[in-house]
Amino acid sequence: MRFLQKYTFLLALLVLVSPIFAEEHAAEETVPPVKKYVEFTLDGTYTDTKTVGTFGASSTKTLRGLFKKLDTLKTDDEIAGIIFKIDNVGVGWATLQEIRNKLHEFREVEKETIGYLESGGNAEYLLAAVMERVVLMPTGSLNLTGLRAEILFYKGLLEKLDIEADMLAMGKYKSGVEPYMRDGMSDAFRESMTVLLDDLYAQLLDHIAENRDGIPAEGVSDLVNRGPFTAEEAQQEKLVDALQYYDELLDTLKTASPDEDVQVVKPDYERKRKVPDMNSFAGLMQLFSMLNPPQRSRTATAENQIALIYANGPILPDVDSLFPSTSVIMPNELKGAFEKVRTNDTIQAVVLRVNSPGGSALASDLIWREVMLTQREKPVVVSMGDVAASGGYYIAMAAGTIVAHPSTLTGSIGVFGGKLNMKGFYNKVGLTKEIISHGQNATLYSDYGGFTPTERERVEKMMQTVYKDFVSKAAAGRNKSFGEIDEIAQGRVWTGKQAKALGLVDELGGLDTALSIAKEQAGFADDDEVNLIVLPKQKPFLEELLERMVEDMEGSIQLEDWKIGRLEGWGFRPSLLPAFHSVFGARWQYVVTWLSLFGFKDGAQVVTILPYDVLIR
Repeated sequence: MRFLQKYTFLLALLVLVSPIFAEEHAAEETVPPVKKYVEFTLDGTYTDTKTVGTFGASSTKTLRGLFKKLDTLKTDDEIAGIIFKIDNVGVGWATLQEIRNKLHEFREVEKETIGYLESGGNAEYLLAAVMERVVLMPTGSLNLTGLRAEILFYKGLLEKLDIEADMLAMGKYKSGVEPYMRDGMSDAFRESMTVLLDDLYAQLLDHIAENRDGIPAEGVSDLVNRGPFTAEEAQQEKLVDALQYYDELLDTLKTASPDEDVQVVKPDYERKRKVPDMNSFAGLMQLFSMLNPPQRSRTATAENQIALIYANGPILPDVDSLFPSTSVIMPNELKGAFEKVRTNDTIQAVVLRVNSPGGSALASDLIWREVMLTQREKPVVVSMGDVAASGGYYIAMAAGTIVAHPSTLTGSIGVFGGKLNMKGFYNKVGLTKEIISHGQNATLYSDYGGFTPTERERVEKMMQTVYKDFVSKAAAGRNKSFGEIDEIAQGRVWTGKQAKALGLVDELGGLDTALSIAKEQAGFADDDEVNLIVLPKQKPFLEELLERMVEDMEGSIQLEDWKIGRLEGWGFRPSLLPAFHSVFGARWQYVVTWLSLFGFKDGAQVVTILPYDVLIR
């Protein structure tokens, strides 16, 4: 009897409790699936290599670093879409196209992409237009205004300082001397720039038409002529899909998927690192560790290696840089990189990434020699960035294959040279020189006067020789005759698209395209895993800092005194360099190159360099 009562009690308890378990089980089954969006910020400048700033923090965002992050998002199956917040992008045309091409890859994996703009110009909109949906803040604006070319001329400034630029140029379109000797463009310079801008503008219109289905290709030009646009006008013209504040966009995503748990998260790599405690020894050690990160080690016997050699900035002779924070190209550094490629049997091919307006003709030839010697032994593929013109093209033309973006500035096969006559400036500030010379042309390199007739004749002869050598080597590298290259040389600048049609470039594409070609030429299969070796090896910040401190103590006093003495001799105080940088802005690299080539040593050089760059805003 007692057993029966106990059994009945347990049965009743089970009947009462079972609905609760059933409800909990049902609740577990009805948990909505997670739909994850990642918020990704595209802003600022993306460079090929990291730089250490002298006058402040430089951008440390690299193009390869950006692409690695995008590849991670692209292959993450847990991510349903990406919201790209695009703002204040400062990159060149070719870099912009390279990023656009990378963003296009998201369509292949069927991930939803949304471009969000608070406001935007040409660059920001061209990136956003790649997305499936473009959202603009209701009070924002779309500054789609077309393109313009602005060339800064220094002749008036030099005249006020009583400085004369005594320059000569080889090539009808070699306009490098014009900003220093003219108040405006020559007819040839204007013709070259107009044709260049025509092609870049056509590419801009094509980019808009190919990404916005609601805008007919034939109407894009008229549309741009009516810009800039208010937010409402941009939506009416179908340039954007919606006008929303960012929180409204997030609400829309959640409303569109009521049966899913919509989550918007930041990428894992954006987690903030804890700031070291500078008041403790452990904190100081942590700081040193952050500044001097451990280098990834590779086994010496690793197979299937391809070297990636970066050549960024103006091309200068092998001297200590006056401005160490500026990226420059010097022969000895690249010579070491190419020698390593040639002597290392595990490296099967090399990609040379060139982003340079040129510089010293002599330094360019030394680098060309290294490329040529390497090409004889292993495949060399050049990837051109925003600009690979003048000396930048010189160092590329010995490669077996040249890859450029449609908007890369390239060509400019021509030279110019001369010197700065500082006599008037010296006299203005109370300095005079007495010169005793032996030899008809002994004062050729003096900065206390212009060229004499015989000196000018010798300089012109040297420049003609350099130009003919430039054209001859380009003809050999491109398998063309001297006449064929001379016709398209003359210092003429071309876009990558034009250069391919002329035979100066082999393929259109970015760094990924060049790496794929190098892999194929090295004999690797598509599914072979390849190790990428980046050269020249960048030193950690702390190591670079310590080396500079040692150099300063051991022997740079004379060099620095020479540099600073020359600047102060011009009435220029080194303490003004940061202000000088802020005044010249984006043209800083050209000012640095000009000072390095014509302001020091003998004061006369034969160079091949662009006097301008083209940025998209």
